[in-house]
Amino acid sequence: MREHEATMQKQNANIIAFGSFEIDLRRMELRDNGERIEIEPQVFDLITYFAQHPGRVLNRDEIIDAIWGGRIVSDAAISTKIKSARKALGDDGARQDIIKTIPRKGFLFVPDAPLGDRAVEEKRKGQGFAAPKATDEGGQRPSIVVLPFKNLSGDPEQSYFSDGIAEDVITDLSRYSELKVIARQSAFAFHERAGTALDFAMELGVAYLVEGSVRRSANRVRISAQLVDVSSAETLWAEKFDRRVEDVLDVQEEAATVIVNILAGKVQQRHYRRVLGNGERSTSAYDHALKAQQHMWRFSKIGMVLARQEAEKAVQLDPHLARAHATLAWACHVQATNGWHLNIDEAFERALSSSQAAVEADANEPWGYNILGLSYWWNNEKPDFDRADDVIRRSISLNPSNAHFYAHLGAMLPYMGRGDEAIKELDCAMQFNPLYPAMYLEHRSRAHFVEGRYEESLADAQRAAVELPTLAHVLALLAVGYEKLGRHDQAVQTVSELNRASPDFSVGFVRRTVPYAQDAHRDELCDLLAKAGLVE
Repeated sequence: MREHEATMQKQNANIIAFGSFEIDLRRMELRDNGERIEIEPQVFDLITYFAQHPGRVLNRDEIIDAIWGGRIVSDAAISTKIKSARKALGDDGARQDIIKTIPRKGFLFVPDAPLGDRAVEEKRKGQGFAAPKATDEGGQRPSIVVLPFKNLSGDPEQSYFSDGIAEDVITDLSRYSELKVIARQSAFAFHERAGTALDFAMELGVAYLVEGSVRRSANRVRISAQLVDVSSAETLWAEKFDRRVEDVLDVQEEAATVIVNILAGKVQQRHYRRVLGNGERSTSAYDHALKAQQHMWRFSKIGMVLARQEAEKAVQLDPHLARAHATLAWACHVQATNGWHLNIDEAFERALSSSQAAVEADANEPWGYNILGLSYWWNNEKPDFDRADDVIRRSISLNPSNAHFYAHLGAMLPYMGRGDEAIKELDCAMQFNPLYPAMYLEHRSRAHFVEGRYEESLADAQRAAVELPTLAHVLALLAVGYEKLGRHDQAVQTVSELNRASPDFSVGFVRRTVPYAQDAHRDELCDLLAKAGLVE
């Protein structure tokens, strides 16, 4: 971080330059293209403090200590100064281009030209240095480098632990076929470089950079990590993990897995926004597959339609793109199981054939096996739980770091009457992916219900319904939870919402399509839905 901050300083230590702005510490002036901007002293101090700490989230306590000398200051006073600082820099609370609010964390300063040290830029030009463009364009897999984590323990012998975490992150990220991950040998060459992390990432031509640190003392360890967009130097995500050290390898593996799950999601979301920004220029199979995946996570009727359309376009452009076949299968599966398709049999059949096509296209694509497992387990024929269990576990063996695969295993087990086993898998998924989607809560709600823990089931269903207010099975779980606990009026109201969201979802539909291994579990579900007013 010190190296990154150093790039903000001109050779004259009294000047801090970023973008078109200059902060003159001697004259106490903020200038934009040489023109002085009139601001009050406290706002000048605030902008200066931000500029001295670019790319680092500053919490309110730090800001109060630096600007107000630790005095008691109201949130309103801080917000007013932040607003004035943004206005002076041509920013505002809606755009947050330069001063970003990080919810529950603080504020992040992202200058327009974070490598805007003009002396450094001129030096590069004079040396004929031309760094490769950090690419994350449509049609390409986003590229990422994981640098060796810094050992802050004060003991050089602990470097094996910090290096080990970075190596695990590289290995696990490499299992995600949608990412291009720089190999360890190239990434760890940073050990021998004198420049900044951003300089090294630009030299490699990657779009994203992961860096972190490890501090061990006694029986505790703190691991910090952050994801940086190389082209803008914007910190997209940063987090700290505090753990007790009982088994070093367990801590190392757990930390790496959590970091990887979050990183993969953040990079894909960022790349998706860039693909959307390219508009009609985004015509590659990969672009369409990426759009399909993002529509999937909406878990809504229209989201499935759009996901299916994009996946079909991807398959047409590249019949060998396994992930596109898998996403198409998943969209058809969700349409069929929620009654969102005019021909349920056709949707189930397409889900099975597309997941089989994914495995045929690439025998090492874990998503293909994972969705094939859903198709074996849930179809209009007799469910094959054994084959489903085998192929879902195969997907986990191909990518043991993907939390979603554990979640799908946890989704199936309650239908087999194994609710407690399901909760173990789902808790594992939630631990691996702290930013887990609401679908995990739906699966856990069903697991609790199967085991007779109705209060816990209802609590999870209520939380899931906040984010997935139109998903039929979430609303069904919510309705039966209310009915089981004697809250009939709320159950009736929920069924009314279910009817609006999925008019074809009926008691008969549940009885005909929902694949419980034990008839008693299906009968209880149908009886409670009928009592709540769902039509036969």
